[in-house]
Amino acid sequence: MEKRVDFNQKLEPKGNKILHGAGQSPEQFKKYWKAVENYKPAIYMEYVRIDEIKKKLGKKIKKMLNISEDLIPQIGLNLKSKTKGAICKEVANGKYDSEIIHLIKKLKKLKGSFVRIGYEFDHAKRYNPKEFVGAWKHITNLIKKNDAENIATVWCACPYPGTEKVEPYYPGDDYVDWFGVDVFSTKSFKDNNNLLVENFLRLAEKHKKPLMIGESSPAKTGVDKGKESWDEWFKPYFVWIHNHAIIKAFCYIDWDWGKDWKQPEWLNGRIEENEEVRKRYVKELSKSFYLHKK
Repeated sequence: MEKRVDFNQKLEPKGNKILHGAGQSPEQFKKYWKAVENYKPAIYMEYVRIDEIKKKLGKKIKKMLNISEDLIPQIGLNLKSKTKGAICKEVANGKYDSEIIHLIKKLKKLKGSFVRIGYEFDHAKRYNPKEFVGAWKHITNLIKKNDAENIATVWCACPYPGTEKVEPYYPGDDYVDWFGVDVFSTKSFKDNNNLLVENFLRLAEKHKKPLMIGESSPAKTGVDKGKESWDEWFKPYFVWIHNHAIIKAFCYIDWDWGKDWKQPEWLNGRIEENEEVRKRYVKELSKSFYLHKK
């Protein structure tokens, strides 16, 4: 495996280590938790809209803590309102400060948290770059003002043909702790052939930031074909992780996309539902460089 690089950022594992995470519903997380035997995930994935933090975050954190008090949440913070669309300008102007401070206070009580602010910001026309950067800086300044040293920000893209160039959305090195990338199709990582993804990893290296795989799942491959599924998606996925020293954390979505997200063409990614895949997955997790829940 390529030797990991230390960038001395918040919550970054030192040395040749990769944090193990999973999601993205309490029910499926529990099934995944059982399926991976002794190699429990350290990171728990969740999501919340910035205008719904007070309403929903407390319940989400409570469900996580009911599984284990040692888990580190990885929060996908959506900067779009269900009714208004993107609200970055309002966020930057302080309209949602009470929601953001509520988030900070909740997360400060935990041993650590990752927040993917405006995750997958590079989707076409999702956010205005200038307004996105303004919102990001405002949120991060509130984190700093409230001395939340245990909260790490993750600048997370999902590069594929048709997405926006990422550089205009970058808020600056002083405002970003980690880079993040979401990958689903094998085209994103197999044989390092996806230049959009590879260039994003090079950008992380340039800015001296560790990289988290914020979301990953075997889209359009699934687990149902056993060894064939493993060879098609899982094997190249882990080879890709091994070969990129910049990657310091990965998060796996253990979903049947038809049942859990009404997206049946993405197939079933629940590792516990195919014993061949599950055993191979557990064997991979048993390698010493993965960091699990202590």
